[in-house]
Amino acid sequence: MLKNKTQKELLQLCRTIIQPLAPNFHKGQSGKIAVIGGSEDYTGAPFFASHSSALLGADLSHIICEKMASPVLKLYSPDLMVHPYLYELQSPEMKEHLSKNEVDALLRLTVEDVVVKDQRQLDEIIEDVILPKIVGLLERIDIVVIGPGFGRDPLMLKTLVKIIEQLKVMNKPMILDADALYLLSIDPLLVKNYSKAIITPNVVEFDRLAKKLNVKFSIDETDVSNLIESSINLSQKLGNVTVIQKNFKEIMVRDGEYLINELEGSNRRVGGQGDTLTGAIATFVNWSNNYNDGLWDPTSKKDKLSSEDLNLLACFAASSTVRLAASKAFAKYGRSMQTSNVHEFLGKAYDELFENDNYIKL
Repeated sequence: MLKNKTQKELLQLCRTIIQPLAPNFHKGQSGKIAVIGGSEDYTGAPFFASHSSALLGADLSHIICEKMASPVLKLYSPDLMVHPYLYELQSPEMKEHLSKNEVDALLRLTVEDVVVKDQRQLDEIIEDVILPKIVGLLERIDIVVIGPGFGRDPLMLKTLVKIIEQLKVMNKPMILDADALYLLSIDPLLVKNYSKAIITPNVVEFDRLAKKLNVKFSIDETDVSNLIESSINLSQKLGNVTVIQKNFKEIMVRDGEYLINELEGSNRRVGGQGDTLTGAIATFVNWSNNYNDGLWDPTSKKDKLSSEDLNLLACFAASSTVRLAASKAFAKYGRSMQTSNVHEFLGKAYDELFENDNYIKL
């Protein structure tokens, strides 16, 4: 069982799922990642998630964002593909579909009313105006990150509900973070029993989900055994989706199996590090799926590890890489460390863990 292996043994196992750079591979086979997020107010989060997935080896990294966020995101990096397919309720384009009084009435609704109840006006706009372009792109994507910088706008949240439903129909792997987890705390049924869903709550997001699902948890908890128990309980309440509890130690669970990442990171807490982790998870999980499908090792399907165990290993690999990069960034920059500094060391951390013969000693 994975949980009985040492940290060093787990890192060695992780090397199994690292997709090689083979001359016969064509563009896209090492990962087509989409990050759905980014609003007028929040553009850094989707950038960090998408940029992280690209730095660690995904061939193609896309961002599907709100229209006003697009020009800013395009200026961050020409390496990322930015698609302005989302709209907030007060976007100028919505004047063609909603009157000011209708917009004001929708803005007065609670989030629960928007997300859970039937909102015919919003549904029609989403189905006719927003979804067609998004679905066309998602058909070409391997794995989707949902939520970074998404915001709480009613039209955006209702669109997110529709996107999640569509991804389940398409049977796509998805990683939910940030505002997608807020959405999940309102309607846990969105991903319940969907085996290809991964959620990545920090302690505050975990606490919100735990209260919704009647899982015993304390934000101040430091007993690792209790944190494992709460993570397993949350996973089970959601139908055994993969849960990564971001804490002083990352705890990864699915269907009773769990891993703990004890690799030293950084005590510096700065916005964006969670998004970096989410993007890294997307790349590694996609590689684990490719390995399971025998893309570069025809014997991999005969391996004793299940696809679920391979996904857990991928999450462990991503967590280890980001933690080591954060440690290196903090060693150089100290209290002035920013998430962009973590990205500066992602490549070095990856090489040290998975490419060099003398990889990190634990």
